[in-house]
Order: sequence, then C-alpha cells, then structure tokens
Amino acid sequence: MAGGAVSVVLGVLVAVLWHSPIVEATGLPRLVGFVAFRGAEAALLWGGAWLCVRGWNGGPGPVEG
Repeated sequence: MAGGAVSVVLGVLVAVLWHSPIVEATGLPRLVGFVAFRGAEAALLWGGAWLCVRGWNGGPGPVEG
C-alpha cells in the first residue's frame, strides 16, 4: 500500500504542480508534451490506486497450479 500511496502522491504532484515546467523543460512541442505527460500522470495515478487496493486486499493470493 505504501508504494501505491507514493505513486498517487507523485502523480498528483506531477499533474497539478509540475506539469507545465516539465513540458517547458523538455523542449517538446506543447501538444506532444501535453499528451505524453498526461499519459504518464494517468499511469501513475491508476497504478498507484491499483497498488493501494491490492495491498488493502492482502496482496497477491496463493499461486495455484
């Protein structure tokens, strides 16, 4: 759960506070930077939420085979 929480916090920080400075620092065209970094932000938020839920539910279950 801790890893998920860190990912969510980083996703929020990147999405809200650091998005424009990162896009400007890369030198990419604004549209390309916007799309690429919004995708990365969505991945951080979705992945962090997934990790939190997985941790809350007890982690991976036993391997059947």
